[in-house]
Amino acid sequence: GFFMLANGDHVKTFRTGSSAVMYHCIYKTTIQCTSGAVFPAMLHVYSPFNDIALPDNTMAFVSAKMAIPAAIPQEPILLEGICVIAVPGDPSMDSYEHNVPDFPYPMVVGLGLVIAPARTLLDGTSKGFDVFSTNYVHDTRMTSNIRCVASLYCVHR
Repeated sequence: GFFMLANGDHVKTFRTGSSAVMYHCIYKTTIQCTSGAVFPAMLHVYSPFNDIALPDNTMAFVSAKMAIPAAIPQEPILLEGICVIAVPGDPSMDSYEHNVPDFPYPMVVGLGLVIAPARTLLDGTSKGFDVFSTNYVHDTRMTSNIRCVASLYCVHR
């Protein structure tokens, strides 16, 4: 989905147990859910050694692996960028966001294990279920337990 990136920093790191050098940019961002809840997130993107971080308030279409810490919202959701495409233009201009499609919520595509039977929610039509997922994010294998809601019908406007 589309994310606004801020506080970009281009850093050099060494892989644990190795002399291999890696470079990446780290950005602060947020994830907004359809419920209106907003959670802090940190995007980690591998970059060439001579790359520079994008300016604050740059909008980018991001495809990323994700890990959700148990201590959310005290700890940010971790995103490992697979593909990051910055929206062209000057983020400091008032008209910059006019270049961004109206796509306010991120899409979640995941591979995991449903760990309990689905249960019907209070609305009588939606189903809720928990998914256990493991991803390699920020140079570490991390697990997430994600609560998902699936509606049995779509409303078109």
